[in-house]
Amino acid sequence: MAEMLAAAIDLPGVSILSEKALIQHGRPLHGSAQIKASVARALIAALSDECKAYCILSGYQQLPDSFDSDIDFMVDKEDFRRLPQIIETLSLQTDTKLFQSIEHEITGRAYLLASLSSNGVTFIQLDSASDYRHFDSLWLRSSEVLPARRWHPRGFWIPSPAHEFAYYLVKRINKSEFTPQHGSILRRLYAEDPSGCNEMIARFWRPQIQRNALIQMANSNDWSPLIADLETFHEELMRNTGESSLQKVASIPSRGLHFLGRVVRPTGGFVALMGPDGCGKSTVLNAISQQFAPAFRNIQRFHMRPYLLGRANSAKGPVTDPHGQPPRGMLASVAKVFYFAADYVFGYLLKILPALIRTRLVLFDRYMYDLLVDSKRVRYGGPHWLLRFATRFIPRPDLVVLLDAPPEVLWSRKQEVPFEEVTRQRSAYRQIAGKMRSTVIVNAELPPGEVIDRVADAIIDYFAARTARRLKLSSPHSVQTIEADLPSYKC
Repeated sequence: MAEMLAAAIDLPGVSILSEKALIQHGRPLHGSAQIKASVARALIAALSDECKAYCILSGYQQLPDSFDSDIDFMVDKEDFRRLPQIIETLSLQTDTKLFQSIEHEITGRAYLLASLSSNGVTFIQLDSASDYRHFDSLWLRSSEVLPARRWHPRGFWIPSPAHEFAYYLVKRINKSEFTPQHGSILRRLYAEDPSGCNEMIARFWRPQIQRNALIQMANSNDWSPLIADLETFHEELMRNTGESSLQKVASIPSRGLHFLGRVVRPTGGFVALMGPDGCGKSTVLNAISQQFAPAFRNIQRFHMRPYLLGRANSAKGPVTDPHGQPPRGMLASVAKVFYFAADYVFGYLLKILPALIRTRLVLFDRYMYDLLVDSKRVRYGGPHWLLRFATRFIPRPDLVVLLDAPPEVLWSRKQEVPFEEVTRQRSAYRQIAGKMRSTVIVNAELPPGEVIDRVADAIIDYFAARTARRLKLSSPHSVQTIEADLPSYKC
């Protein structure tokens, strides 16, 4: 770790990630397994102390020491409404940050905790439900499951065998993902309570032939008939959900508001990296794409613009002489600005926003702000004020990260433009960043691993602050000015 930095640079609205900042953020020094175990123990303690009743729905065999991917649990409706405050307290106790909250069903919300340590980013998903819904259909009510729960020898509550059997079978069939390993889990549960599991089978599969087939599979642990005909079993399952037709109609307003909320407050993220050549944007983006993949459904990357209009020329290869061609004339340059602005606006509406609604992370390598610094790169020969005007109307990324380093460092890495131009660009980038909101300056002079950690920390802090605002929690993390001493920087 580098030495702690101490003096101040006053750039309003800009966070400069320094060693001091990382210490203030309380980054844990232990590994992923220890972090997950700590969270699991804290969750069980919080549910026991703060909730009237709860149960861990499945995947609890190794809890609290370890678990596979997430922890699914159920509480009653009143405690479900209080969970944001409970999870916030849990995150503070475990030195994690409440990175994301996704209301995937009207009675289901996933909480994603993040921790940045020497091993990279660890994500822990805590998936809560009051009533168990899946794919917008109700299957099991908490008023039925919680009174029948049982105590596990490892020290927490779990569902009755019959309810867990129904939960697991419905989930696997709805996802159309069923393997012999899934079948073995169902066989174990069935053996504990054959009568109760038979009642669950009869509830969701009315035709006698299907009921008998499922009972036979559960007894023999040979699930090949189900695997071979999943669609037929799924069709019958969907005809027998836990809601009557009248109840489904009554829930339309709630489901409509849920859908609207996902559109108005997308759960994805929109991050742009900018900086002069040689600052290491590609290296950082590659690492961020890998580290944050578990937190999103997908990662989408763009270079400079969305390319809804026109196509990115991937066959060109790396640019070695960005100022090698003369600028366009005035009319062509003005037309280019309007073309770019239209691509950013309509590209956002048709490509980026749908990705954000689907919980995807959108990463940009350069953005239109880079053109304010280096318009020669796109052969722009028009007035500079027009570029500034255009940037006021394009969609803003959620977070902009400027990778900054002294001109000497940038020049030593790439000499594609004169040293004087590198110096000018570096100064211009810092001026632009100082005027923008939700912008973080990261010292790119540091070793790549430290630069990646600081960018990851900035992204985690942004999402933690956004989640706190949305859940109306107190937010200890936000993109604010952090005072730091960067002695090699001359502003």
